[in-house]
Amino acid sequence: MLRNKLLVIVLVWASVVQAQNTNSKAFVHTGPAGNYILLETGGKQLSPEQQKLYSIERSGNGEKSFTRIAVFSPVQTYSEFQAMAGNELATDFRRFIKAKTDADVVKFFNSSHAPKDYGFYVFDINILRAMGIVYLDQMDAGKAGGYQYQVKGPGLTTTSQSPVAFKKENLPRGLVQKIYTTDSLVSIRWVFPAFNSSLPVLGRIYRQEDGKGKYFPEASKTTLNSTEKGVYAMYENETRPEQLVNYFIVPVDVFGNEGLPSDTATAISVNYKKMTGVRDIVVTDSMGGLFSKWKALPAKPYYTGIQVLRSRDARKDFVVLDSLPADATSYLDKQVLPNVTYFYKFRPLAYKLSGWDEIIATTVHGSMGSAKNPPLTPKNISVIREGRDIRIAWDLNPELDIFAYYVLRGTSGTNMEIVSPAVMDTTWLDSTAALSGRTNYVYGVLAMNNSQLKSATSNTAGISPARGEFIQAPAGITIRPSGSNVLLSWPDIGRNDAAIAGYILYRKKTGEKEFRPVVNELVRKPYYEDASTDRNVEYVYAVSAVDRFGYESARSPDAAYSTAERTVPPSVIYVRKLSSAVEVSWPKANDNRIISYSVYRKTPAEKAFVKIGTALSTEALYLDKKFVPGKLNVYAVTITTAQGESGVSPEKTIFIQ
Repeated sequence: MLRNKLLVIVLVWASVVQAQNTNSKAFVHTGPAGNYILLETGGKQLSPEQQKLYSIERSGNGEKSFTRIAVFSPVQTYSEFQAMAGNELATDFRRFIKAKTDADVVKFFNSSHAPKDYGFYVFDINILRAMGIVYLDQMDAGKAGGYQYQVKGPGLTTTSQSPVAFKKENLPRGLVQKIYTTDSLVSIRWVFPAFNSSLPVLGRIYRQEDGKGKYFPEASKTTLNSTEKGVYAMYENETRPEQLVNYFIVPVDVFGNEGLPSDTATAISVNYKKMTGVRDIVVTDSMGGLFSKWKALPAKPYYTGIQVLRSRDARKDFVVLDSLPADATSYLDKQVLPNVTYFYKFRPLAYKLSGWDEIIATTVHGSMGSAKNPPLTPKNISVIREGRDIRIAWDLNPELDIFAYYVLRGTSGTNMEIVSPAVMDTTWLDSTAALSGRTNYVYGVLAMNNSQLKSATSNTAGISPARGEFIQAPAGITIRPSGSNVLLSWPDIGRNDAAIAGYILYRKKTGEKEFRPVVNELVRKPYYEDASTDRNVEYVYAVSAVDRFGYESARSPDAAYSTAERTVPPSVIYVRKLSSAVEVSWPKANDNRIISYSVYRKTPAEKAFVKIGTALSTEALYLDKKFVPGKLNVYAVTITTAQGESGVSPEKTIFIQ
């Protein structure tokens, strides 16, 4: 009665694939098990008995004529249904329709039902086969393309058709968005590019135990869910505590074809908020410094080290002193001063996995005893212009026996001399008449205590007074691309002339008479990134220097630049662990200018990437067989054209046991 609605479902299946193929009337599709032929009735409504009047004919593989191979018939025995769907699916479906006997299941398929009577099973290809509206011509996938099919029925003969070829790229590829772990649960969310489909696309999840060995598919598949914000798939699995597991997801269409795998999600079943911190820390004055000792961290695989931080203020300004091995139990800090209290933080370090923040640090404090030492070095030296003169200021030393401070001046840190009398305050004005506005002066401060012991000279601060003189023009401009922008740089006149306040950058198009400033304010640095250019336009640039009194130099020589389109690296890359290598892949670019791809790798301990190989412009993957085991491997990819090599792509990281 309503069986025509189920035929509509089959036609929707065809439309899902038609959206990605040029054949607008496709009724033959290939899958891992063979070729699937969809019942084509020309829009007629059929009962199960009427379906049997439609037959499938096949030719090919050396045959010139069509031969009848089957009719569209529902299953006639329960054993036939079991062989078609498998025992598990057959048992689940029988339970779903509340059939009491095997014969009731066969009777159900051979009578008309509304689509809702099948529930979600209506989206299973083997259930539609059991209904007789889809036929599977079983054969090896490599032979499936060598045949043609046609459907014949009352008043109908379809045009012969070969199977629609499947392409992995037609299915969306997943990216790991979020990983959440507890001590017994792993939850992963993958996101996918938006795609048009009237039916759900499933995802098959592959799992690797303990970060090594083969990946095995999970028993059941998950659905890809569409929302206003995009498409995603969720996965949750109970694991044993502290287990390292790798996952990736592969999209699967209704015919069982798998798309491209996602990047790899690495998870450790640990609640990082409950990780043990560094305990029982004792700080003592010993061996010429402050010696800290603590209880060893538990021998867990997720600890990578211990971070040591220090400050003079318990509330702020902690800086990293050192990073120790995870099994360390002591640390000696010799860079300390007497009579000063230091605050330390000891923080366990763990793998930087998605969803993990820093482990809470343990804070302690200690101080080293007094000795016959000079005063502490004055801190936070600052210099500002005050009219034509220079005002120097600094922080008050914490010692109680400071006699006075002395200000030193020079043109570098190596030729400074005392220029002030004994200063009892924490500020002094340098009003010397000989100061030049074109000289950058370096100032420092030292302290003297009542025992006539002098401190070391403080950190220096440089400045020039507001006293104007001749301004030198920049000698020229260097121009290079920066993505879609233009990066310009020029000699820093301010290095030899401390009165330089900034620069005015001028621009015009080739052929125009007048220059115009690129921005309305001064450019403070000897470089500027111009993001306001148009493509395929030739510009001419010039730059001038301006001092603090508003005087402008002559302009530099003109420099021309054309904003031709430039190559950018891949916007995304994918990495996953194979049995003996790491696969690095990227979307294939339709750009004839590309000569090759270069693949780079580093570990977290390395500052710079190292080139590990190249791939042809026609290739979209690279196998790294020399990955670094037991560490996080970070990968990036660049593109090389005739103009040179692009910048690196966004990085991707994978942990390899």
